[in-house]
Amino acid sequence: MSELRAIGLLVENANARDYVSQAQAAERMGFDTFWVPEDYAFPGAFSSCAAIAASTSRIKIGTCVVNPFTRHPVLIAMELAALDQISAGRAILGLGASIRLWIEEQMAIRYDRPLAALRDAVAIIRGLFAGGPMEHRGKVFSAGAGIRFNLRPPRAEVPIYLGATSPRAIELAGEIADGWLPFGFGPQAIARGIERVRAGANRSGRALADFPFCSLIFTAVADDDRKARASIKPFIATMLGWFANQPELPIFTDHGIGPQEVNVVRQSFVRGEIRPDMVSEAMIDAMTLAGNPERCRERLAALLDAGMTHPIFAIGGGANFQSGLERLYRDVIRSFI
Repeated sequence: MSELRAIGLLVENANARDYVSQAQAAERMGFDTFWVPEDYAFPGAFSSCAAIAASTSRIKIGTCVVNPFTRHPVLIAMELAALDQISAGRAILGLGASIRLWIEEQMAIRYDRPLAALRDAVAIIRGLFAGGPMEHRGKVFSAGAGIRFNLRPPRAEVPIYLGATSPRAIELAGEIADGWLPFGFGPQAIARGIERVRAGANRSGRALADFPFCSLIFTAVADDDRKARASIKPFIATMLGWFANQPELPIFTDHGIGPQEVNVVRQSFVRGEIRPDMVSEAMIDAMTLAGNPERCRERLAALLDAGMTHPIFAIGGGANFQSGLERLYRDVIRSFI
């Protein structure tokens, strides 16, 4: 079994104030990282992360994930530097290309060459953190005219994890990033992804000795196996709706969902309908950690055997947060520590 090097927690809240108490609970329980998503239109990630940073002392704080289309890479660098100052060097940048639905359809921002956009963003962010005036002329984003930080971040380098799911993006993570952070990947997909990360690293001559192979794992644990698995179906169905205008993504192709079925999901989503009936048992197994404790432990072991080193467990907030967190740790995580 591969080593479990760190454990992380992600929660999505409609009220940003909830993040503080949740991160404090995770810190007390021994979690290594706490991650704040930025799904539109929920609370902004950097504001929420700053509140967490001011209210905790040890746990590392990550965005999961922000994108360079809604925030220019210079702005991301500014926000990241401020977060690293507030947290005394505990920030992690989770960076991704987002999805066409949010960027192009809902916000009317051109969703242009997402891989090149990520490459430009990493170069600009790292250039600013390196100090001194910088110049970058990219295919999508540029920064020049001697731009430089008018602040002093605690570190010259802040870890950048790429939230990559497509094959070329995964290879880009190995080429330029400090960690790989996919979502909804089962053991087979994790193993294939790690091979692609290593291929990207080999092309750029990088070593990956301490490279974090993460996975964002949507989690539901209960004594009633069937109830736990049913409870996570609406979330998966919602996610399928978000991505339904990109039918080439692994979230569909890995599970045999063809263009015609994806179109059904898309049309339903446009009408405001969520289709849990289109979520198969195989998809639950491949994309989540859902079921009774024994099943969840078996699935986590399979992910670790596939090479994942840094699981990030995503659980629901609300009134059941604390009991859900305690159960996850006691009945699943503790067996691997």
